[in-house]
Amino acid sequence: MDDRERAEILEAALAQLLQPLKNIPFSTVVRSLAKHSIIPINKDDPHDADLIARLSSAAASCGEAVRNKPILRPRPNEVGNDIEPYVMRGVIDAGLHCVRPATAGGGLKATGYPDIIVWDAAERPTYLECKIFSADTANTSMRSFYLSPSDDFKVVHDARHLLMAFQMEATATPNSRNSEYRAVSFKLVDLHDLLCDVKYEFNSDNRRLYGKQMVLAQGPV
Repeated sequence: MDDRERAEILEAALAQLLQPLKNIPFSTVVRSLAKHSIIPINKDDPHDADLIARLSSAAASCGEAVRNKPILRPRPNEVGNDIEPYVMRGVIDAGLHCVRPATAGGGLKATGYPDIIVWDAAERPTYLECKIFSADTANTSMRSFYLSPSDDFKVVHDARHLLMAFQMEATATPNSRNSEYRAVSFKLVDLHDLLCDVKYEFNSDNRRLYGKQMVLAQGPV
């Protein structure tokens, strides 16, 4: 077998490996990454029923706060981060304790799944992710939920994993790049049975991208 044949075999194998994986249960993903289980919500459990009621109350409180003081942003994808402090205040007002989740190493990361950890009256942990959507994107196939592997993952408990999402309406602001975003409804989602896809990507860095051997021409402009 010569080098050309080896290269062809390697290219064919790589092409097979890079085929997207479909419909992987989110509970399996978290278990493999964090070695912790997602506990499904049981609506017949009084503690779970109370948790749902309190988080629903928190969502209503959050929506009212955003209606009274709309979020100003030029683009809707920036509103998702802005909603998190409203949610945390709503959760506290509903009688639950919540903080930013610490990583396995004990640190705090602003980005990455999940956004918040909630402790209920029974002192059980629940991870809570915050999202927004609009009426015209709610039932589309647009990708909106992401989880990237991490060496210092923020899931460190067996816990329930929920998502609180708000439907937002935008109103243009005269003489401004910003629009006013107001919440009009919410959804509370149990992520245990969420099905996920894996899409591989290749990446590089500036050191390799702009190395001397790569640049064909350069100069001031």
